[in-house]
Amino acid sequence: MTFRFSLILAMLLLSGCQLTQKPAPLMAIPKKPPLAKRVYEVAYNTPVESARVKSVQLPAHPIARGDTVSLSASKVSLTDTLKDFIVSNLTAKGLKIVDGNQGHYVLTIHQLDLEFAKDRLYQLQVSGNAERLEVLSSIPQQMECKSILASVSMRLTHQKSSDVVWFAKASIDSASYQAQPLRFQISKEQQVSNEQQVMEFVESQNTEEARKSRSSTQVKVPKYVVKDVISPLQKQSGACNETEVSALTADMQKQLSKLLIDKINVK
Repeated sequence: MTFRFSLILAMLLLSGCQLTQKPAPLMAIPKKPPLAKRVYEVAYNTPVESARVKSVQLPAHPIARGDTVSLSASKVSLTDTLKDFIVSNLTAKGLKIVDGNQGHYVLTIHQLDLEFAKDRLYQLQVSGNAERLEVLSSIPQQMECKSILASVSMRLTHQKSSDVVWFAKASIDSASYQAQPLRFQISKEQQVSNEQQVMEFVESQNTEEARKSRSSTQVKVPKYVVKDVISPLQKQSGACNETEVSALTADMQKQLSKLLIDKINVK
């Protein structure tokens, strides 16, 4: 009888200890490790050429400073901006611009052509240390860009005799006009790939039931997994798509017009 009573008392005491057992403390979200980030400048190159210029001036009527010139652009669509630019360059040569057909000479603009040419292939410039080369190996090694060919031709005619005293033509493509690489930025950044899973694990371990379980069982928080992430290319400079290349055409025509007018020999 006494033994039986002692056994029951011991069981009650043990049960009371279990009922009063404290749950484990709340589990804290572990601190993330330091994450590194590096930014790289990358460039794509393509072969370029100087503008092609052909100019012929005949000696029958020497052109002198102070001679007057009228413009004729009936065969082309000449913008006011380009017209003003041409007038400015003729004036810089010492020629005077007049309206109508009253000048010593008539400058006829025969051609202001713009046409899409074959796409240009740009090649990635590969150089640097092993880490940089590893990053470069993960991005496109070549890039295709739109290309526009601009052509301008002019003729200078002596008014009284109708003799052609000078004619010239120039052309250049958009890649050669830019004469610079396409430049981009790209970053290599360390990111935690399992942050959400770690947070969900901690949350699950902070329920009342899980805390009671952890009071007698050791639980380890999953470690953060850090991975390198390469960003998309971010354009810094250079024209490549149709919109960007088309935006160059007005300045391309200006450059060709200046190259031609510079060829006129004025005494």
